[in-house]
Amino acid sequence: MVSLINFSRFLNIGMQTCSKKVDSNFLIKQPSIMCQTLLIAGIRNYRKIKGVPRSIPWIDKKPDYQTEVINTTKEDAKIAADVCEQINEQIAENKTGRLFAIIHLAGKQHKITESDLVVVRGYWPPQPGDKIKLEKVLLVGGTDFSLIGRPILNRELVSINATVIDKTFSQTITHFRFRKRKQYRRIHFFRIPQTMIRINAITLNGKVNRKLEVEGLDRVY
Repeated sequence: MVSLINFSRFLNIGMQTCSKKVDSNFLIKQPSIMCQTLLIAGIRNYRKIKGVPRSIPWIDKKPDYQTEVINTTKEDAKIAADVCEQINEQIAENKTGRLFAIIHLAGKQHKITESDLVVVRGYWPPQPGDKIKLEKVLLVGGTDFSLIGRPILNRELVSINATVIDKTFSQTITHFRFRKRKQYRRIHFFRIPQTMIRINAITLNGKVNRKLEVEGLDRVY
């Protein structure tokens, strides 16, 4: 016990002597001024490893929002026009093949083709027998082309018709909670409502890359 007390006394004496020798100029009184001097002096590249500078981790870099967009040349515009013409010819001659699409339905994305069955999990208002039109189409593709929306395609360009077949519930799901040595056990059974729909047709209306004089008439009631 005596040795511990003596050791603590020696430790206090050493700390006091060390603190007296420290110059007051080394003590930081205004941290904001120090941060300003670091930024002004360009201390971001304060460490170099094999010639590669490293930035200070707690200083965020400025995002580069002003990006330069390269203008398309005449050759690129001509290639795009030729591709659109070929797609329009396939649509007119009905040589697109079996179309597929990616839709956004009830918070999830589904890849669909004609005569597919899609199961929508969770509550969904449509009732069996209702015919619906899926308008949130992200992508449509055929054998030789793909049309990508930004983020969705025009409603008047693509139409996807579907029919609600059945509304049912999923299999019984067991939720069991247990805490050891606490006499705590809870078990819960539940079923998730599901809606089953069938994709009737995926059709491309009109021509690609050609705007109508008046759009959105199908939305007017």
